[in-house]
Amino acid sequence: MTYRLPPLNWLRAFETSARHMSFAKAATDLNLTSTAISHQVRSLERHLGHALFERLARGLRLTEMGAAYLPDVRRTFENLSAATTKLFGQSGMTSITVRAPVSFVTLWLAARLPRFQAEYPGIEILILSTIWADAQPDEATDIDIRFGSGAWAGYEAERLWHKPSVVVCNREVAQRGSAAKRLLEIAETRLIHVVGHENHWTEAFREIGLPMPQPSKALRVDNSVAAVLLAASSGATIVLRPYAQRAMEILPLHQPFDLELPIEQAHFLLTPIGLSNVRPEVLLFRQWIVEEAAAT
Repeated sequence: MTYRLPPLNWLRAFETSARHMSFAKAATDLNLTSTAISHQVRSLERHLGHALFERLARGLRLTEMGAAYLPDVRRTFENLSAATTKLFGQSGMTSITVRAPVSFVTLWLAARLPRFQAEYPGIEILILSTIWADAQPDEATDIDIRFGSGAWAGYEAERLWHKPSVVVCNREVAQRGSAAKRLLEIAETRLIHVVGHENHWTEAFREIGLPMPQPSKALRVDNSVAAVLLAASSGATIVLRPYAQRAMEILPLHQPFDLELPIEQAHFLLTPIGLSNVRPEVLLFRQWIVEEAAAT
């Protein structure tokens, strides 16, 4: 098979110039002269038959074709870098920093992480847990995972998984009588609300065909880990289905109803806009977590 590919050094000159919007800065990165970078980009443009940059008095600007071509070129370099590390390993121990919501870490990532560590023992992982999606990450963060709408200024967001919420409660209560009776008994114990999703209990009662009891014993917490731990001792809560599944494996919890409550938010993997030269071990983790999320 013959591939219609331009030389790799031309593509690298294009990607680096696009990152800096400057031939001079690209030349510094690649240890070449700006004339050499300009020549390589010109050669690439002639090869493709399209201009990739507008040459301005101060700097560069991508043409429409250049902007369309850049993401695939960048992704190709990233995949090649990750594949090289995956097959041939790292030169020594390295580390990455993962920032993610505490519930995501505890009730989803923790059970899966040993598989990554077994496959890549040379990569040490530091996990920083958060509660709120708008908290600003440290500059040293390599992987940033957030729960929300998918719109964060300055970031590109790739959705990992988007699942509904379900009710979980103590196993004894979960196995009694009809769905309506179980829900009434749950209301007599304690309804645990996760901050930001307080309307879920009202929706659950409406789905079963019952009014929300007033007043009801209630407790509000700011994360799903606290919610399932409290529910296991006394009460019930509503959390994302993957969290509920993990909680039922390790706690005396059960799902008393089949009903699912849709939510608008999802978990996203964030990348700063314009970020490049990502370390291969970070790319490996990104690829791995996207594959794990697809199987959720």
